[in-house]
Amino acid sequence: MKKEMLLEGFYIPETTLPFTIGLFTERRCESHWHHYWEILYQVEGETMIKVGSEEFHSREGEVTIIGAEEIHATAKLSRRHTILVMQFELSAVLPYIGTISEYQYLTHILFNSLEEKAHFRVTEENNQMQELLTKTFEEYEKKQIGYEIQIQAYLMQMFAFFIRNEYLKFPQIPEERRQALEKVKESILYVEKNFSKSITLEEVAEVSSISIYNFCRTFKKATDRTFVEYLNYIRLREAEKMLLTTNRSISDIAYDIGFSSVSYFNKMFKKKYGYPPFLYKKQNAGLNGQKRK
Repeated sequence: MKKEMLLEGFYIPETTLPFTIGLFTERRCESHWHHYWEILYQVEGETMIKVGSEEFHSREGEVTIIGAEEIHATAKLSRRHTILVMQFELSAVLPYIGTISEYQYLTHILFNSLEEKAHFRVTEENNQMQELLTKTFEEYEKKQIGYEIQIQAYLMQMFAFFIRNEYLKFPQIPEERRQALEKVKESILYVEKNFSKSITLEEVAEVSSISIYNFCRTFKKATDRTFVEYLNYIRLREAEKMLLTTNRSISDIAYDIGFSSVSYFNKMFKKKYGYPPFLYKKQNAGLNGQKRK
């Protein structure tokens, strides 16, 4: 299965600036997700935007911000519609959290204010956001010398706006937790890479060269979860994406993400999302209009 389902023509190239921007005028974009953030600026017309289970009616001048790994889709509501789509990795915006942003899944836990709802909207008239987005697009189109620095400056201004207006709240990571992260860093990365396999506590503790007892204490301090809780958290996030963006069966998804029992997968999924997988999939079919199994 192709893991990343991106807007056609949009991708983040392998450069020193993990960023891209462009105009999107297609009728719809099916449900998809990616590891980077996205900002949708409604330049013209009206669009229905769905993020997770929430739907928004986006009108001209409005801005929708979608966090990494949030499943989303769009469908135009007017004959003419144009969206300025900007995609970027968090590391391009906030260099001071570089030691954290390398963790694909842990970032969502550390920024717990974003974990359950990593998206928000700026709907009131705001010339500052519109100007910053327009300038960013122009800078990227011209690509004059130093454009990477200027784009990062604009992105930093946008995030300063989000934080000052309380759209986002980034927590301070205590030094004790940073130290714990450093001690189990390799184990966390190992779990995030191998979650679909059968991995044990002994195995991940060995990766960090720590005794099992000390590993459990340090891992909990670093992630605020036990090893099993963190492993299940990752697997369930992957399951949600597969449920909403593929037609794979429930049993196939359960085994593909590492669960050895479909009944246990169903139990854990319902505990986290409130619905069993088949019902969650049915209720969140969304804008893609596909008939799902």
